[in-house]
Amino acid sequence: MFRRPPRCPNPRCRHHRDGAPDFFIKKGYYKPKHDHQPVPRYRCKACGVFFSSQAFAVTYRQHKPYVNDPIMKLLCSGVSLRRTAKLTGVCKGTAARKLAWLADQSRAAHQEFLQRAGARTSYVQFDEMETYEHSKLKPLSIALAVRAKNGDILDAQVATMNCHGWKARLSRRIYGSRQDTRPDACRRVMETVRSVSKPTMTVASDSRKTYPKIIHRVMPQAQLKPILSRAKMLSLAGAEKGFDPLFRLNHTAAKLRADIARLARRTWSASKKAECLQDHLMLYIAYNNGYHLPKWTTDGGAN
Repeated sequence: MFRRPPRCPNPRCRHHRDGAPDFFIKKGYYKPKHDHQPVPRYRCKACGVFFSSQAFAVTYRQHKPYVNDPIMKLLCSGVSLRRTAKLTGVCKGTAARKLAWLADQSRAAHQEFLQRAGARTSYVQFDEMETYEHSKLKPLSIALAVRAKNGDILDAQVATMNCHGWKARLSRRIYGSRQDTRPDACRRVMETVRSVSKPTMTVASDSRKTYPKIIHRVMPQAQLKPILSRAKMLSLAGAEKGFDPLFRLNHTAAKLRADIARLARRTWSASKKAECLQDHLMLYIAYNNGYHLPKWTTDGGAN
């Protein structure tokens, strides 16, 4: 299928911003190694630069674009990064670079989702979950906001925190005091919630004392609905069964621990860096919310 190049890729060419109808001439084609399908070549009449239609694709300069979709599905299905690389036939470094690239594509798709009218909501469930990087002596917190109506993940931000409990003294002795960035992560999540909030907004969360200040600072008009944990509610009611008011949030957190290998309760697939965990979370947001990441893009338009 012929795809007309929208412009000249040379930034110094006069056809770089808006190409004329006949600014190029065809100059044969080439066959990439991964699929051997012919890709047309062109030459700009103004500057003489040679280019191909692949120059305007999001997979430009990628030698193995066919593994992007399998890597995304495997990493969001409880498979570790090393096993993903083994199953797709690439090295671990390639799988890690693919994860970072797919995370960037997921961020762009998520921003487009937040700008849609259908993303607006009036009821959000918010809380934090804990994990760690490299060692349990270096804990991390994930601030999570979920749209209660359909389970869409609005945002998930990773924050560092100090170790607590009997491991706190050992953590300080080995790694020193860690900066607690949980308030900043919660604030960024609330800013995302504010971008999709309707005039009347209700934020349901547990009864942690720091949440009202953070939420009301970002969204003064929002109504905070503190909810006791399900275990506390059952202990107070003396019942064996009951409805979980934060079911959508807790169910999403359970899916995260089941579908992301590095978040499992007992795993050797722990994150080595908090930035990699953040990329993995953005990838899962795109997977969970059902975004269709484009395989071919000409100036942002998917074909």
